[in-house]
Amino acid sequence: MCIICLDIEKNKITSTDAQWALIEMANELDEKHYEEVLQKIEILQAKDDFKRLLKIDQTVEMCTSCHCDPCDCNWGIDE
Repeated sequence: MCIICLDIEKNKITSTDAQWALIEMANELDEKHYEEVLQKIEILQAKDDFKRLLKIDQTVEMCTSCHCDPCDCNWGIDE
């Protein structure tokens, strides 16, 4: 197992950094392991994309009456 694989297994590297590391080490790896590392990087990329999507997609539940979050429908009743 190469250093890229170890870092991927330990979640110590991003998919982008893994791609750069693979480019640097491409000549040192045999073809079979190169393909395995590529597959691991693709999986890591999908996980990174999913995490990024979760951060972006913060759904806001708006009130259907006043269209505010938090709801302002009862604002001023007690005043």
